[in-house]
Amino acid sequence: MLLILLISLGRILCTFARDPVWINPLNPNDPERLPSGKEKNVLIIGGGLAGLSAALELAERGYSVTIKEKYTHIGGKLFCKPVKILNQTFYIEHGFHAWFYNYYQFKDIRKRLGIDSNFKRWDAVHYIFRNYLPEVIYSEGPYPLNLLGIISRSPNLKLTDGILSILSLPDMIFYDFDHINKKYDNLTFHEWAIEKKVAQDFYDIIMKPALSVTLNEPETFSAAEMLAFIQIYFLTNSEADTREVANVNYYQAVLGPWSDYLKKLNVNIQFDKEVVSLKIDEKNLNVYGSVDKNGDDSTVYDWVVMAAEVGAVKKIFNNTLKYYNNSPSVKNVLSNCVQNHIGHMKVSPDYKVVRIWFDKQLNSSAPNILETPDFAPINLVAQYHLLEEEFATWAQKTGGSVIEFHCYTWSSFFSPNTSDDQVWSLISPTVREIYPEIFEKNFKILDYNVNSFQNFGSFEKGLLEYRPYVNSLVKNKLKNIYLAGDWIRTDYPVALMERAVSTGREAANQILLQDSVKQVPLLVVNKKGPGLF
Repeated sequence: MLLILLISLGRILCTFARDPVWINPLNPNDPERLPSGKEKNVLIIGGGLAGLSAALELAERGYSVTIKEKYTHIGGKLFCKPVKILNQTFYIEHGFHAWFYNYYQFKDIRKRLGIDSNFKRWDAVHYIFRNYLPEVIYSEGPYPLNLLGIISRSPNLKLTDGILSILSLPDMIFYDFDHINKKYDNLTFHEWAIEKKVAQDFYDIIMKPALSVTLNEPETFSAAEMLAFIQIYFLTNSEADTREVANVNYYQAVLGPWSDYLKKLNVNIQFDKEVVSLKIDEKNLNVYGSVDKNGDDSTVYDWVVMAAEVGAVKKIFNNTLKYYNNSPSVKNVLSNCVQNHIGHMKVSPDYKVVRIWFDKQLNSSAPNILETPDFAPINLVAQYHLLEEEFATWAQKTGGSVIEFHCYTWSSFFSPNTSDDQVWSLISPTVREIYPEIFEKNFKILDYNVNSFQNFGSFEKGLLEYRPYVNSLVKNKLKNIYLAGDWIRTDYPVALMERAVSTGREAANQILLQDSVKQVPLLVVNKKGPGLF
């Protein structure tokens, strides 16, 4: 009977998913590479996904590319480095990531690098709550029956309440990217939900979990940004919430093959190379190079792509402004860039990712990935011995387990100066609530690794009007420099790692257009919601 109701409702509503949209080259008739014998040097500041994406497109088209990476490893928020644990070397990532269906640019790069086999489907998302029964959420069937199915399978939501919640929210069903951005960036998502009278259980079970893993303060997150997230990850088509995980560590899965491919294209990747400030021609305002922490780089570059995280970009611009303080023309342009854009950007709160080697394993019913939106500071728990090969091999040999705990907005709960050896004692009471088995069966900690960061851009309300586009610095008359990263504004819905990859391609396209080389197309999420007729 329920299935008949769902099918009938789907037919009556005639709701449809929106196909993605191609952003095609502005110069389709230009050659696909630089002319033979013509050399163009590009400096890319930052070796994360945005920088690697820009490097890939430019190097394939004949550019001489140099990447300067502050750390001893590439990848940015995807980094993966070798760590000595229990007398063997494990590659440990920045933290767990999921890869979604609508990550179109990244899927394109995966195919080009030949790494699709390094990923596997993650079919269902498990959640636990304090005041609701556990949920297992997955998408099945054509749109909109997939969403109705999620509601009907829920042990907490009533089908009628869920449908009414969805239908009462035209901002989602009739989503319009440009309109939503103008209307709702000055509201937090929580304020929006109150204004729209979203049912509390629907908010807690469907919306709050997505909000909890943004690495921002949930209470300040922009409604405009969150409504874009909902389109990208839930509503835009029936596969929107389909996600994958890597079956090997990220160095093997992504970064190693990507780095090797770039090296074959003669990309010069410089590690431990922190850029301190930019070098600018005081006459024509061209950015032509950098001063690095270990000295001045005498190389003159034709183009610069600033692909660092937001905190680093702010620091570089402040240092550059100080250096050119006595040059009125440069100071004026830099001041405009800072006052109009860069100076308004913020960094989200600090967070920790704790990976622990235990001597025992959880019972087989425990999911490989568990989201815990009501159990802050722990927002997610991942069993790596059920995800990646090297940890699975270790677990098979020892009978142990490797479990990772994501702790977002750490300083909202504990001191930012917490030492690594104090972390477990602070989070263990919450872990006991999530997995009491760890304590009831006296799991022994064999070793651990703690990653501590504060490198995510903030998406709190009110920042969108200042958030720079890829070409905003050029529009402020600072020439030959483009921005890329997961904090950069776009003209289409995109987020997280896909935003980094997409803006990297956008930055490359700006350069290609100026040099009369055919741009690279982008496939992006539709700016319009599914609609209702």
